[in-house]
Amino acid sequence: MKLVDSVRNASGLYTVREAATYARMHPQTLANWLFGAGARAPLRASLIDKEEGKFLTFVEFVEALAIRNLRTNYGVSFQKIRQAIQEAKEAYQVEYPFADRDHKTYLIGSDLHILLKGEEHPVQLTGKQKKQASIRPCLERFMRDLEWDNETQRAAAYVAYRYPNPGPNITIRMRPNHYFGAPVVDRTGYTAETLWRAAVAEGSFAKVAEYYEVGETSVMAACRYCEELQLAA
Repeated sequence: MKLVDSVRNASGLYTVREAATYARMHPQTLANWLFGAGARAPLRASLIDKEEGKFLTFVEFVEALAIRNLRTNYGVSFQKIRQAIQEAKEAYQVEYPFADRDHKTYLIGSDLHILLKGEEHPVQLTGKQKKQASIRPCLERFMRDLEWDNETQRAAAYVAYRYPNPGPNITIRMRPNHYFGAPVVDRTGYTAETLWRAAVAEGSFAKVAEYYEVGETSVMAACRYCEELQLAA
């Protein structure tokens, strides 16, 4: 079995286009970050060899979400992100600093810091004071919507969407070992895309809810989420 098939069966796998859609970014931008472009090298070596195709594992997808956040919301340079990833791995043996519960990554000022397990203060990954403890308060923790695997301490689920509801919120989650990592509407057993496509075909939330034996609000949440993904594409 090829590595790509093994990973897909064990922990989900995304094409660049799928991952870019879920991350709400342009596929070419994501491809450039992860696989390089021209003379620019990728951020890190991919788990899947490019000879098998350009695919992302779940943890690489989570990392892409963090990079998008850094680039879009905070204007952190690609060079600084690359430096942070390399420093975390080489100096602290943290392979995925944006997807690890024990070692949390923060943006303080214009530089990236990491709070290592058991330490009180974060240390810099970028800038002139690398490896120096920071006493400044953390301003931003990445990836508020991650859930964790208690054994590996890495991201095990991503809350992709919360649909406001008078009762409990309807949540759409991505889990690497559930429906190959596709977004699934909680407590329904169906992907958001399945319910959305059914609603488009039927033209009725109520009919889809009755047919699939789910709440009508779950169908509405799936449709809202999928429509927002389409608008962001």
